[in-house]
Parts: sequence; C-alpha cells; structure tokens
Amino acid sequence: MSSSSDKDKIIKVQGELIKNLQKQVKEWEDWKASSKQRHAKGKAKADLAISKSKNTLRFKTTRKPKK
Repeated sequence: MSSSSDKDKIIKVQGELIKNLQKQVKEWEDWKASSKQRHAKGKAKADLAISKSKNTLRFKTTRKPKK
C-alpha cells in the first residue's frame, strides 16, 4: 500500500517540476523576445547617429570656404 502512495507523491512532485520548468521556459522566451526588441532599437539609434554623422561630415567637407 505504501508503494502506491509513494508513486502518487512522485507523480505529484514531477507534475510540479514540469509546471515550474514550463514557467521558466516561458520567461526565457519572453526575455529573448524583449532582448531582440531592445537590440533592434539600439541598432536603429546607432544607425541613425552614424547616418547623421556621415551627413554632417559630407556637408562640412563639400562646402566652399568663405572669402
């Protein structure tokens, strides 16, 4: 009889572990998705800064000096 209750306890604990792992996987997937979004935003800011810098440099280098 104790063998059956031990199996039930093991099954219950395993079920809780599975739920915990599923929660951790979901949190990890959410973190990965938000990380990709943050990376994309940071890259867009950097690209914008670089393009502004390039435009400024071109503008300054192509102007004729005033006399």
